Amino acid sequence: MFNKESLYINAIKYDTQLKLEYKKLNNEDIIDTNNSVFLIDNDILPPDIAQKINTSQEETDFTYISTLLISDTTKLVPKSLSSKLTDCEIARFNNEYDIAVLKTTLFETKNYFVKTGIDYIYSAFHILSLHIEKNVCRNELLLLLYNNKAFILILNQAGIVVYNEIVDLPTFESVKKTHFYENDLEGQKLFDEIYYLEFHEIIQNTLNDFYAKKNGVFIEKITILYVLKQLTNEEIEHLSQEFMLKVDYHPINIDEEIFELSRDKHLKKSFTKPRKKKKKRDFKYLYLFLLIAVLAFGGYKIYSMIDFNKFFTTKKIEKSEKVEENLTSLPDHVSINDKIEQRIKAVFNSIPNGVMIEYIKINANDLELKVFSLKEENLVLLKPSLDTLYKTSQFNLVDPEKKTDFFTDIIAKDSIEINTNYKKFEKEYITDETIAVERVTEQLKILMPENAIIRFSSNTNNNINKFTYVVNILVKEPKEFFNLLDTINNELYSINISYPIIMMKTEAGIEVEFTLEFNQLKN
Repeated sequence: MFNKESLYINAIKYDTQLKLEYKKLNNEDIIDTNNSVFLIDNDILPPDIAQKINTSQEETDFTYISTLLISDTTKLVPKSLSSKLTDCEIARFNNEYDIAVLKTTLFETKNYFVKTGIDYIYSAFHILSLHIEKNVCRNELLLLLYNNKAFILILNQAGIVVYNEIVDLPTFESVKKTHFYENDLEGQKLFDEIYYLEFHEIIQNTLNDFYAKKNGVFIEKITILYVLKQLTNEEIEHLSQEFMLKVDYHPINIDEEIFELSRDKHLKKSFTKPRKKKKKRDFKYLYLFLLIAVLAFGGYKIYSMIDFNKFFTTKKIEKSEKVEENLTSLPDHVSINDKIEQRIKAVFNSIPNGVMIEYIKINANDLELKVFSLKEENLVLLKPSLDTLYKTSQFNLVDPEKKTDFFTDIIAKDSIEINTNYKKFEKEYITDETIAVERVTEQLKILMPENAIIRFSSNTNNNINKFTYVVNILVKEPKEFFNLLDTINNELYSINISYPIIMMKTEAGIEVEFTLEFNQLKN
């Protein structure tokens, strides 16, 4: 019996991240899983990520790519009306309702994955549909909190949906722009308070609106499904007392739900039909045999014609020239700086709300962190994010007895590559003269901020003359450091930063210390 391998890829786009989850199956049994997270700011899938996905598709014939709508503005419509909607695409929700999405909205998601193709596109309502299939939901207010939205359903005694709505949730960025606070800690506390109050108001308004329509249904329970925990157990208990209803607050794994939706029995629920899969014929053994035969025949002919003395002389010259070329090539400082910058940003983006960095040291292969966490739940969210960047991580509580407002030391080791396509220097370096260390130092002082402390460290004197410095600067926010990297990248000299990179929160701002290398050809 032949083995049938298949690969399921969940590609979920968030505001600044794209998460890829891989599940490889052999005869329907999962044999391998892995995931990766990428920083993104494009309206279309970046080429390096598309290449990564396409490579996986080429290796496994039966590869299925699934995603959620980038802009989920779907509506539930009765089946009797869904066929009359001409500007929408329709997907199945259950026996009574379909899910409608504007064709323009669906095109946005399709176009994002145009470089790879897409098999399944779902709505958050599909996640709710799957939950209803697996659980008894009667006289219940059901909410899914995902991507700064609340997807709301109310089900009657028979488990039939009698109300649906999508409501925007408050975001940390919106609070940051519209409210004043003295520091990040106060800002996080303010956001938590506003989030709870607005969420309480959403439930209150939903209940008022529903009961005003006199549906003859009395809600007995509220179930809240969340991806990231934002409400505390005390707040959930308070909601239960306020509305005099049982309130359940459950985590949900989006990747697992989409994986289950994309299996055969749920094919009709996607807004799109899966692409036809063509199994490629395997000619590798025939090609290998022909290759060996050709090489053997060609080798015999070449062997009889080669002047080996001349051959070895030529090879020695070529090898010498190649070594000389490598030794005289200036390092691509833009590529080096971009790789380090993306690593720092990836670490920053892994920090959840409610966790503040007090100290960070990033080396080439490991990471040291000291963070302040408002709640234990916030810190729990940090580990899975770090696991996408480093193979191992260790958390040590400074005061193990404290569960709120506590410090934690973190060590992560064995970095995982997050990108393979970095920016490159596309101009020509200035190489017409050798610059003395004094002039290099003066040049760097011009590039660095006024408060910078620049200390000469060492000089490596080969065909590439490398001056190494330790630089200390003070910034108000990390963005200023990244702007400095942009300034360095615009230089026509090979100037790159290097590990270790240390950032420490102080009363005056963020103190940043890093290594800086100035490279030039030795004339």
